[in-house]
Amino acid sequence: MNSEKWLETCSLESCGLSLSHLLSLCTTTLMPERGDGVCKQMHISTESLNDFEEQLYIAIEMYHDQIKWLTQGSKKVFGVLNGSRVGVLVDTSDLNCSEERLPDLQQDLLTLIEEQLSLKNQLHLLSYGTEVSSLWEEPAYTCPLRLTESRAWVMQLQASGGCDLLQAVQRVMTHTQLDTLLIILGSCPDQTVDVICDYLAQRRMPSVHAVAYNCSSPVAIETVKRMAAVTSGKHHLYFAALGVVDNSTDVELLWAEIKAARDVLAQIQSMRQGQLGDRAVTVTESEISAGLDSVSLSDPVAVTCALSAPLYIQSTGPAATSSSEWLKSHGLKAQKLDLYQLLARNAYSPQEMFVPILGKTVSSTVHERVMVQFEWHDGTVKNLHVDLPSLEKYQRRLMGAVRLCERRVQWLNRTGSRQIWGTVCEQRVQILVDMSGKNAHYQLHIQHALRLLLQEQLVNKHSFNVIVFGTDVQSWQQKMVPPTHKNLQAVWQWILGMECVGGCNTLAALRRALEEEPCEDSLLTHGVYLLTTGLPDQEMVSVTAYVSERCSIVNLNLHVCLFTGEDIQSCPPSCYATLADTARPLRNLAHAGNGRFLWMTEMGIVESDDITVLIGEMETAANYFQKCSDLVDSLIQKGSSRSSGESLFQEMSTSTIQPQSHRAKLPPPRPTALSRARLVSKQKNRSAESRLAWRPSSSKADIPPVQSADINRPACSSKSADQRRTKASESVFYMEDGYLGVVFTKYPKPKSVRKLINTVVKLPKHEDICSTKQWLRRFGLKNLKLDLHKLLSGPECSHHNTLVPSVHKRVSAKYCAIFPSVHINGTVKHLHVTPGELKQYLNQTEKLMQRYSQRMEWLLTGSRHMFGSVLEKAVCILLDVSGSMTAYLPELQTGLASLIWDQLHANNVRFNVLVFSEEVRMWQTALVQSSEELCMDAVQWLNQLSTHGGSSTLQALQAGCSFEDAEGLYLISDGRSDSSHSLILREIDTLRQEKDFTIHTITLDCHDRASSEFLKCLAHKTGGRFHQAPDSTDTAVVRKLLSDLCSADLVLPTFEGDDMRRLAEEIEKLRFFQKQAKTFRETILEWKNLE
Repeated sequence: MNSEKWLETCSLESCGLSLSHLLSLCTTTLMPERGDGVCKQMHISTESLNDFEEQLYIAIEMYHDQIKWLTQGSKKVFGVLNGSRVGVLVDTSDLNCSEERLPDLQQDLLTLIEEQLSLKNQLHLLSYGTEVSSLWEEPAYTCPLRLTESRAWVMQLQASGGCDLLQAVQRVMTHTQLDTLLIILGSCPDQTVDVICDYLAQRRMPSVHAVAYNCSSPVAIETVKRMAAVTSGKHHLYFAALGVVDNSTDVELLWAEIKAARDVLAQIQSMRQGQLGDRAVTVTESEISAGLDSVSLSDPVAVTCALSAPLYIQSTGPAATSSSEWLKSHGLKAQKLDLYQLLARNAYSPQEMFVPILGKTVSSTVHERVMVQFEWHDGTVKNLHVDLPSLEKYQRRLMGAVRLCERRVQWLNRTGSRQIWGTVCEQRVQILVDMSGKNAHYQLHIQHALRLLLQEQLVNKHSFNVIVFGTDVQSWQQKMVPPTHKNLQAVWQWILGMECVGGCNTLAALRRALEEEPCEDSLLTHGVYLLTTGLPDQEMVSVTAYVSERCSIVNLNLHVCLFTGEDIQSCPPSCYATLADTARPLRNLAHAGNGRFLWMTEMGIVESDDITVLIGEMETAANYFQKCSDLVDSLIQKGSSRSSGESLFQEMSTSTIQPQSHRAKLPPPRPTALSRARLVSKQKNRSAESRLAWRPSSSKADIPPVQSADINRPACSSKSADQRRTKASESVFYMEDGYLGVVFTKYPKPKSVRKLINTVVKLPKHEDICSTKQWLRRFGLKNLKLDLHKLLSGPECSHHNTLVPSVHKRVSAKYCAIFPSVHINGTVKHLHVTPGELKQYLNQTEKLMQRYSQRMEWLLTGSRHMFGSVLEKAVCILLDVSGSMTAYLPELQTGLASLIWDQLHANNVRFNVLVFSEEVRMWQTALVQSSEELCMDAVQWLNQLSTHGGSSTLQALQAGCSFEDAEGLYLISDGRSDSSHSLILREIDTLRQEKDFTIHTITLDCHDRASSEFLKCLAHKTGGRFHQAPDSTDTAVVRKLLSDLCSADLVLPTFEGDDMRRLAEEIEKLRFFQKQAKTFRETILEWKNLE
């Protein structure tokens, strides 16, 4: 993301950290000056000022981190590219592509392709020198093949004369679909700045991202800046000699934001000195905090002075609501994020019915192949069609809802009146304060809580009143009054005069508040907020019963706020021995009054109904998220469990069992004269027996219709519909001479045994994190039914050559001369296919070959090239640092750092690292989350390792198995061990009897055949994979082959690792089938031409 978009949400203005936001925290009063004039006096608390200053420092640090991110990788050289359809213009003049500069330019361009251009939708690459040359005629969609062509194009760049930038811009302007132009300029263009900019200004240009690449020419730099300014684009200046970004639009925006933040910090320092421009500023000390207890003991005079200061009334924002009401508009249901509502459209109940013929109840089994079973909210089980894109989008929205709830929890838990009273939601508010003698020690805390409430939450209410109670009950006013500034200041002075004395007559105070005369406006809500430190003198049963009865009659809510301190544990009666027992009846009192309960101590909130509701909503979201993950896992497991053996069994069952049932009863032959005579005789006998006396007198008489009868159908047999369709049927009728006539109306149609070429299912664009064995179960030639030999192995392709005894020689069937013959696996087969079918086969296999090449390219990139793919979500890495690994340790340290970031951190894999030589050392004592801080610590720990001593492989494996939650162990070693290989394998068998785990073995270059076989055996015995990193020569051959899949000269190298070997074998098999299909198609075409 570029800086402009990033600052839309992270600028000082967006974060509320500008000077105007700071001034909004101040209150202004008019103070008299000498003479008749007045001056403005600003007031702000130390707490607010310190908090604002801290947030500014955090913002500045965030901007520096963003600048640091912008100066890494290709972003340091070229900046951040916008747009999705990008045209790239590379300066290949003699100056920019000299022998010294060309290798650096090519390397930087390759990095740009890997990090940024590969993420775009369309690309168009041009180079300009004296002439302009493009890689493709039109912009191409991004795919692995196009990216491979782009890399090859970069490596073929060479110096080509001058720098005709204007011609390159004119050439690229013919492609109107491009939305961004990346112009890389490394020398002075042949045209002047004015000519180029005039051309850009006169035409509707896409956004220009101009880069001065390692160029110090003032003309080139001015050209870059003016081109960006004319097209409202961006510029970027990079000097390779200094290795820094000299100037950049993105970096300038961030530095401007940092400067603005520092200006605000300077204003804060001026405010602390008492002056802000022409205004005087007074910074007041912080309000009494939860630790005011110690201040009251040491300096009561200072505390009294602080409390006697006038209130600083703060303007409130939108109307406050409880969390329950807030969730009605922001919760999961409000955002339509109920999981069952999402899945309902694709959910089906299992069908069961009683079959009388079988005499039992049967259930549908279609879900076993195309659906996933899921437990519904009512306990029933549903069959679901899983829509993966919808689930992914739903999970992202769930995370957004959780973050929204977390922000509200933080807002409720901030220091202030909401932490003590919660949110005051009603328009008419009565405050009941427990001022009994037991609270004398907490009088300052109570006064502080009331002060915060009066300053922050009452100014926008309709009316309010304050009632304090001990043994007696005292009201500030007889009736509720509006919360004007005058009334708020007056009630605060009245509160300061109250003392904590007497008992705790809570029931009388509640009666005074709840029996208040109702307001004429019945639409105004009424709320009573009770602040107490313990239980009342009356029985809680009586108090709760009264509140429940009264609140059911009158529309009001009673909220209870409990404050407990350090010495409160000795106060409760014996029946309430603990603080939890004290809080329970007060919680019931609040719920009986249709209100909320909040329990706070000096350390913070202990319990809050508002926060509890939000936590419940977040737990529901987390539960929905987990159910979505389980659905995806079930779908993947179902797909991977469908092995080729099962499909083969089904094919065998359908191709062998069904024909047997058909052979059990063959269709009748066509009728002959003899068979018709026999039929007539039978029909006569039947008609005589049934006493059929009716005969038509002439051909004009009406003949009653006769239903068709099946001559092979028994009288009381019950056959399936498929069997009835394969029988021959006839229609019988009377003729004029009295004889029966028969017309055959249906003949059995022979079933086709030809195997048609299937259309390849939609292949996924993104890679699944799974082994090649699992991946080929879904997308292999056998599973996709694209095995050419099986397609040409049907009975219609068989070549029959039978010995004829009469002539004493073998004679071929007559149709053998009709179809061309070929040899397949040593057997003669007839090509009973058409050229169109073979062309369709070639098209399908070409798509599959491109997908295979994409998978191969993915396996060769990043840390997968050295270590393979990490499949499990909880892994332990075992690294051999014995003396025999000395030559490989630097390469392993670099590769492991890439593994930690590319796979563990990116896929949120829990992990630990163990190294072993003569002893075993652990990085952590347990598996840990792959957070950014822990990943950095792991990389630093690995970089400090050194090699020495022997190799205690068995002890390392035993230590790795000791982690209960470890699903996979990744052993990185050369295979040499202090223990015998057979002993290690026996011990692993013993360990697997206690716990099931998988071991994947990895080696860089294993020259010892015995060690290599040991690592393979260890991995395969535990269901794991063996991986050996291919050398650079093999990788280059593979990349060259993938770039030219039609080349018949290149052959994939032999890979030792399981994943690469299986995929390479499948690719070679597919290439062989394609070659054969082309040959067969040419043979068929030649055969037809000869005919």
